[in-house]
Amino acid sequence: MSADANREGFRVLRSESALLPVELLWRWSFGLGLLGLSFFVYSHLRQAVFLSDADELALRGHDPIIAAATLWELLAGAKEPLLRALEPALSAALVLWVATATFGRGIVTRLVVRRFAADYAVPISPDAPRWSSFAILNCARVLMLLIFVIGYLAGILIAGFVSGPEQNVLASALIVLAALAVAGLLWSYVNWVLSLAPIFVARDALPPLDSVAAAVKFVRCNCLRLSSIAIWNGILRGVAATAISIAGALTGALRPALPYSAVIALLVLEMLLYLVVSDLLLLARLGAYVSVAVRELILPQVLPVPLDRSGTATR
Repeated sequence: MSADANREGFRVLRSESALLPVELLWRWSFGLGLLGLSFFVYSHLRQAVFLSDADELALRGHDPIIAAATLWELLAGAKEPLLRALEPALSAALVLWVATATFGRGIVTRLVVRRFAADYAVPISPDAPRWSSFAILNCARVLMLLIFVIGYLAGILIAGFVSGPEQNVLASALIVLAALAVAGLLWSYVNWVLSLAPIFVARDALPPLDSVAAAVKFVRCNCLRLSSIAIWNGILRGVAATAISIAGALTGALRPALPYSAVIALLVLEMLLYLVVSDLLLLARLGAYVSVAVRELILPQVLPVPLDRSGTATR
């Protein structure tokens, strides 16, 4: 159990060459689908919203405050067509995420668990597709996200309903922010547990509810180790985001010296580079989590069997 989990996460990426392509395939498939749905919403709004010359001038201007105010007024005036376009788009996006995450993350999790089980010589459950369990867990993550968003919006409506005309706006805002922070912490923990549960579906062939219970126990018993993995990985992704942001700012500064198309192409390449690095680090984090989970199975094999008073091994 002394092996560094972070190094183990990167080691499994080198030993299983198919992991990163599969991870990029399912994540980018969802991203491209989401981009297509965004163009669908934009096309419906473009037909429903009339832009005057003043609106186009404000949106293309260099004042972000005026541009944001103009955009907000346009969206407020096109509320009905926006809702009609968002309803099918959001539904399709949720279904697309569940489908891609179920098969993509399911394949990746099974590959990582099998690799570590082979490396550590630990027996695991027979390798068999359990797509229904993966799908149920992903649906649960979507449901928790919807509950969080709906609860947040309901909190804003309730705060606005109960506050009178002389109510302190700052106090109401602080109450909403505090409630949002508490709900965000609760959601992040539940989402963390649900993201770890597929490991136990692949390792122990557990059904969804049992895998969630195993994930809760796993977090409770390895809280410090898992937190250090998450923090270390988050720092690396933050460094990568900062470096890409600086590169993007430098690319934007070259606008007078380079053609507009060249600047756009460089910005797109930098964004794609960050997405690749971020996906690689997230995959390494999954490998680190799986390393800890599989090494838990080693302890019963190396610890001495306790003896009863007669000197025989207890079962």
